[in-house]
Amino acid sequence: MIEVGVLPLNEEHVSRLLAFCAEIIAVCEELGIDPILSSSLAVFAYTRDPRMTVNDIDLSCSEEDFPRLAQALQLMGCACNVTDWHVLQVRRGDLKVEFDSREFWMRDLPGDHETLSIGSLTVRMVGPRSLTELYRRGLEGTARETDEQSVVKHHGIRQKYDALVALDGSVLE
Repeated sequence: MIEVGVLPLNEEHVSRLLAFCAEIIAVCEELGIDPILSSSLAVFAYTRDPRMTVNDIDLSCSEEDFPRLAQALQLMGCACNVTDWHVLQVRRGDLKVEFDSREFWMRDLPGDHETLSIGSLTVRMVGPRSLTELYRRGLEGTARETDEQSVVKHHGIRQKYDALVALDGSVLE
């Protein structure tokens, strides 16, 4: 179990985001869905970089689960949208949790996992090797994009990738 007692730079937003995600995890448990955390919050959990911000939370589950999960979350007052890029977006006000299709986005990852406890949230999380690979893939996917939004996104992915690579080797083993 990885226990994180500090929050990212945007602490107030992240506190609300963690509580929202905990509600969503409870719905997942009721439905027998086992989501796995990835992206920025996982990078923060491994690096504890106090300069980081976390704007949303990324989880993964089977894409087969999207319809029944969306239906249950809509009953809680959440807005849900399935994108063309195999993601279920869940929103409430300024809070966003995304479910990536495990079959599409997590394909061929090492399969290492941890359990994270941060704030009001306890969740399974991709291990550092898998997370680093996800960010490597993100770098490849955004490397040739030239529009301003993609360049900014690529820069953010690069910073997180570099932070993961710089971790003590014992964390990545």
